[in-house]
Amino acid sequence: MVTVGQLVAGRYRVLHPLAEGGMSHVWLAHDEVDDIPVAIKKCALPAGLTPDEEDVFRVWTAREARSFVLVDHPNVVRTLDVLHEDDAPWIVMEFVASRSLQQVLDESGPLPPARVAGIGLAVLEGLLAVRRAGLLHLDVKPSNVLIADDGRVMLSDFGPAVTAEGVRALAGVGIVLGSPKYLAPERLLDGLALPESDLWSLGATLYHAVDGRPPFVRATTAETLRALTDETPEPPRQAGPLTEVIVALLRRVPSARPEPPMVEHALRAVIGQPADRRGLPPAAAPPVPAEPGRKRRIAVAAALIGVLIAVGAVVGLVRPEDRAGSPAVASPPSAAPPAAPAGWYWYISPVGLRVMLPAEFPVSGGVFGVSVAGSATRPHLEISTVADQSANLLETLTTTEGSVGMLDYRRLRMAQLPDGAEWEYTYRSGGLLGDMHALQRLVILDGHVYRFEWEVPARSWVSELSRFNMIVDSFQPSSGG
Repeated sequence: MVTVGQLVAGRYRVLHPLAEGGMSHVWLAHDEVDDIPVAIKKCALPAGLTPDEEDVFRVWTAREARSFVLVDHPNVVRTLDVLHEDDAPWIVMEFVASRSLQQVLDESGPLPPARVAGIGLAVLEGLLAVRRAGLLHLDVKPSNVLIADDGRVMLSDFGPAVTAEGVRALAGVGIVLGSPKYLAPERLLDGLALPESDLWSLGATLYHAVDGRPPFVRATTAETLRALTDETPEPPRQAGPLTEVIVALLRRVPSARPEPPMVEHALRAVIGQPADRRGLPPAAAPPVPAEPGRKRRIAVAAALIGVLIAVGAVVGLVRPEDRAGSPAVASPPSAAPPAAPAGWYWYISPVGLRVMLPAEFPVSGGVFGVSVAGSATRPHLEISTVADQSANLLETLTTTEGSVGMLDYRRLRMAQLPDGAEWEYTYRSGGLLGDMHALQRLVILDGHVYRFEWEVPARSWVSELSRFNMIVDSFQPSSGG
């Protein structure tokens, strides 16, 4: 029980309540050491847990909250401290004089598309800052978006779990985090926590802001689950130029949602800033059809670098001359590839493996793979076949993880995908590169498993990720596998 005047941790004097949610209560308090106002949140224990499950909840919520102390961004409410008091953790946050987006909507009704686009840009910036720290928000919704008195838009009130490991730990004691109306399908149906899950929730929040209601107006989690299983939400009625980006963000398959740069371009176009409207597929377009054994993201990812224009017969590989001055040539596969846009070229291996690469990526490696050497400014890329054809690709990745000896290694997530599996992690390079951010993606295609390894200096992770997705989506193995 929290009372006005209570002193928490001998430092924070409770003044009055600010907000109340399903699993937390937020209070305004006075920090008597630094003499500043702060917001403090008590993470209430969910009902019905056993003593052991309650211990799991306490340990994980405190551990996850400590991760956010490192996030410092103008569009994210800062976490200042994590306390162990009474029967549940307390989280101390920056106090921001503000109203939530939910309060604004309740008082004023739906907002015009341009205003919502500006709010969406700020929330997206906050989510990217969270992603750069290797974390997730996992509870994006109108009540967790603050409109500050000074005009800033800030993301607040992160879920009790902000990493894939934390989600799994709490799911193990029966806790499904977040508000069902704003949770991505993979969160509700499969228990997966992905960066794309936060983007779906962003789409649902924009939908609510512009239409005055969330995409799914359901009373219970069970009804929401049935709706997500059977259908996609109808397009918003009042979104105008925001319709395309909202519909794209709410695609049911995570890999079919647009990457953050595409979302940013679309939102900036709505508010009149330079943007490429090709950054999103048409609102009415269905998800990209799958090739045998794989769901493609090519229609979405290709928009980042322009629409690919198909050409007639291509006699050989066209690419920049290599550093030795000799053009690289290989026999083309039976079907001609589309023309590579400016700054890209098609690499074709001697056995017909084909992939589109940035022009500055020099290729080396054997017949069955591709290797691109990394540098302080360029990612390291390897594409290879996986000898182990086990159906359990997560087990394959876990086995690989068990043999690594990386300095300061940290797993960010390991997740099953519709067409494979993915392992994201960070480590510290022993050389001049410093902190590294890496991703290994296993893809099932034409009955074979291919491994894509991508490593990049951590500071370049967000800006380079769209290029990796374009590379993966352009990949075509030889007809012989």
